[in-house]
Amino acid sequence: MTLIDLGELRDEPDREVPSPRPPRAVGRPLRVALALVFLVATVAGAAPVSERVSVVVPARLGAEAFLDDDRLYVVEPAEGEPEGTVEVRAYALPERAPADDAPPAPVWRSRVPAAGRFWQVQTGPGVVLFSVTGDRDDGQTVALDAGTGHERWRQPGYPWWDPTGVLLIQTGGAEGGVVRSVDPASGQALWSVPTPREGATYSVRSGLGGPIVLAFPGGRIEVRELRSGTLQHAADLRLDEPAGHTMVTHDLLLVVRPRAGVVTAYGLDGLRLRWEARLPLVEHVQDCGELLCAHRGNGGFSAVDPATGAVRWIGQRWFGVLSAQGGRLLAVAPGPVGDRFGVLDAATGRQVADLGTWQLMPWFADDRLLAVRPAAAGGGLVVAHLDVAAGRARVLDVLRDASGDCRGDADTVSCRLRTGEFGAWRYGG
Repeated sequence: MTLIDLGELRDEPDREVPSPRPPRAVGRPLRVALALVFLVATVAGAAPVSERVSVVVPARLGAEAFLDDDRLYVVEPAEGEPEGTVEVRAYALPERAPADDAPPAPVWRSRVPAAGRFWQVQTGPGVVLFSVTGDRDDGQTVALDAGTGHERWRQPGYPWWDPTGVLLIQTGGAEGGVVRSVDPASGQALWSVPTPREGATYSVRSGLGGPIVLAFPGGRIEVRELRSGTLQHAADLRLDEPAGHTMVTHDLLLVVRPRAGVVTAYGLDGLRLRWEARLPLVEHVQDCGELLCAHRGNGGFSAVDPATGAVRWIGQRWFGVLSAQGGRLLAVAPGPVGDRFGVLDAATGRQVADLGTWQLMPWFADDRLLAVRPAAAGGGLVVAHLDVAAGRARVLDVLRDASGDCRGDADTVSCRLRTGEFGAWRYGG
């Protein structure tokens, strides 16, 4: 990642920094950038450093590191192999500090031909799935045995794990693609259905897998059962213009018509009309916890009641909401040296905390939000846990030898060191 000097930072982890008064809202135009995987946020308070266990593993130029399920995976070009072949090494993250400074031995190492860049790792029952980008196709999913590193299978498309353990792999393209349910152990397809160009949309209900929704050009909508692919509901909604955005949340299919400034909600249980709301300049709708956030092309968003479509309040100065926790929302807006983040009360939209500027690590919905920023003095990076519900960021550590390329997973952070190696740090609580 690119790190920018953000100025002075109180990076002493044993001090408690008082939360500043929230700034007055302003009405200037805001950028709209909501498909975020790498996010940014900051500190309203600091707490003592948690007990940590650290380990350093070797890496060469061009290596990348990934965290998942108590393991650190290092992926780097393989020496003495054809171009495009990488070596994958799996390291078990220790529960306690090693007795000496010797680098740990990998649990396994594997040579993997891959015509693209590894960008994501996901662990399932007995397998580790690596997502590989493609220059001329939809990329690939490569499954390695979690215990040995031997390749089990590979196939085109990108994976998605349902919370109940169902594995779906999806391909796309200008003419549409396919979504299929795959046996993780063998890669065998259990069922498959064609998808539109925009692909399939997955629904999650209270941590359980909901239906799969397909929105085809012209207005045909299909709702299919997750485990079997069976068609449950279908309807021709006869859209009068191409939908600028469709999404599934709160057991609703939402269709956005930007030119008309209209958002229409259909129930997934039969695709019957629930409500229609006029929202001028609307371009994109996203899940905001108990609310919907409808974003406008000129900046700002409206917080919408998903049951009725009524506007509850307007976030005039914000261009996105990134997380919802404990009745509060993490919102983003432009700042003097980068995007700044604030915590909003979900019921009223009132700002309750100013969290400043951080670089948030890649994260999934249930992960705690871990972020870094350059240390004010002495070099390195400050690591913090962004607690949206509490309206503050708890400083975990100051990593003096870290330079960037940080990732987080549960209680662990990995970063590239100034020496080129990768370090991993585990934190409690």
